[in-house]
Amino acid sequence: MAFKVADLSFERESPEKNRLEHRLPDFPNPKDIKSCFPQLFGASSYLGKTYFGPWVEFTLEHPDEIWEIEEIEEDVTTYYYVTFFGSRFTAPVFVVEVSMIDEYMELNDYSLLLDAYEVRSVRSGTLVYSDLKEHERDKQIRGLNDQALRRYEENRLEEARDFIDSAIRLSGPGSAYLFNNRGLICWKMGRIEQAKQDFLASIGLDRENADPYFNIGLIYLDESEYRKALLYLRSAVELNPTDSQFLTELGHLYLEMDREKDALRLFQKAHETNPDDAQVDFHLGYYFLYKKRNPLEAVKHYRLGLKKEPNDQFALADLAVAYWINGDSGKTEEIQKKLKSFSGLAPYTVSRLVYLNMEMGAYEQALNYYHQAMDEKDPFEPEWLHYNAALVYARTGRDKLALDVLGLAVRAGGHAVLEKAMSERSLSRFKQNADFKKLLRSSKRRHGL
Repeated sequence: MAFKVADLSFERESPEKNRLEHRLPDFPNPKDIKSCFPQLFGASSYLGKTYFGPWVEFTLEHPDEIWEIEEIEEDVTTYYYVTFFGSRFTAPVFVVEVSMIDEYMELNDYSLLLDAYEVRSVRSGTLVYSDLKEHERDKQIRGLNDQALRRYEENRLEEARDFIDSAIRLSGPGSAYLFNNRGLICWKMGRIEQAKQDFLASIGLDRENADPYFNIGLIYLDESEYRKALLYLRSAVELNPTDSQFLTELGHLYLEMDREKDALRLFQKAHETNPDDAQVDFHLGYYFLYKKRNPLEAVKHYRLGLKKEPNDQFALADLAVAYWINGDSGKTEEIQKKLKSFSGLAPYTVSRLVYLNMEMGAYEQALNYYHQAMDEKDPFEPEWLHYNAALVYARTGRDKLALDVLGLAVRAGGHAVLEKAMSERSLSRFKQNADFKKLLRSSKRRHGL
């Protein structure tokens, strides 16, 4: 680990404090220096020791190596800061000798070494820092991190976690980006609490990096913890006010909090910052479709966004819903055909296809998508998947299955699902059914109604 000069108070040579004998060889004469650096000093008239004073600061700030040398006094630790100006580990070498006395760094001496024996002598102590080894270690850490991210993209999450853990162990506690990346992996694995801890660790190590603020803010947004989400998403935007993704997600949060003006202001800013970012249009489409109940306006924004990202599943699925509500079943069918051509459908997309096929009367297709959704580890809004399946069973005369699946919907979504069922003609006809009454009573007991 590097010896950090910046954390210590540095003082130039001081007769009162300079208690140690200088151990470095005498400074070479100008003739030898010129012969060693012909291109650099060929025309210089003066090459005395004071000429090289500026090299001291550079060597202390950018050493190739730091060597701890044998202690002479118990309360003093002495170091050689070394910079190579020739090939690695060979002369010429510039070396600065410093001592740590209490909390002070004291400059003892400096010299330019032109002799291989002198270089070996300086490098005979204990190596406490090597720029070359640090570079090799950093290269290894970044290689492990890259492997982890590749596995993450391939959804090989256990392997990704193993690689990132190895990188963190090798790097020690100082690599904020590694903790942020492990947080992403844990989040995708469903280990939400661990992801939060990693994002907070990343923030603690680097408070100027906006990414972990943004990531933990999204987790709290997903959990409907809007106050916490606001704290972190605002911080991300303050750190990076031109990132359209940060602006858009903060705008999304404002919509969830019914702060429409704030949301639209941020969407406008995001669009100005990055007019090619389709997510701004998709969020506006979502807003008009589900919040304002204006599918015509939603269609406009989804179409704008899909010109930029034509294969976004989420936007395509919601656009199909908007077309259906507008009465354009042909466009809905057209989008469904496109989605069927995709190699894999996201849980959100499948949930929308369950709803659409149920609405369009394609009941068996709706059930096929329903079973596909239930085979997923984390189906999207399982309560409404069950609810739509219950509607299909009720409309096709399979009453027992309808009631069974409606029970699953109520257990997953609570009384809100049951209230919706009470207003749906296909399900409300079960009101006098004993099983339905039992379901109603159990829901009321769970919610204290």
